[in-house]
Amino acid sequence: MKKKLFSLWGTLAGFLNGMLGAGGGMVVVPILKTRLSEKQAHATSVAVILPICAVSALFYLQQGAVSVYDALPYLLWGLLGSAIGVVLMKEKSLHL
Repeated sequence: MKKKLFSLWGTLAGFLNGMLGAGGGMVVVPILKTRLSEKQAHATSVAVILPICAVSALFYLQQGAVSVYDALPYLLWGLLGSAIGVVLMKEKSLHL
């Protein structure tokens, strides 16, 4: 039963990512927090969402809905924001 439930949540995360371009973490993190610490849940969510994002991006690129050049102006800022988020999560977990 648990495997079916996790499969359902994983499918929902993939669906949200495909439809919204992100959002799968909103589903994955709360599920993972039932078994992992908050920091571990966030890190695991990133590991799960990364391949889902890559597949979604490939489909959008393949369909011609977006080009790599469309994403470049946002890529640097997204990388910067993710680095800041990791640092803040690290500091937060140290203070708990």
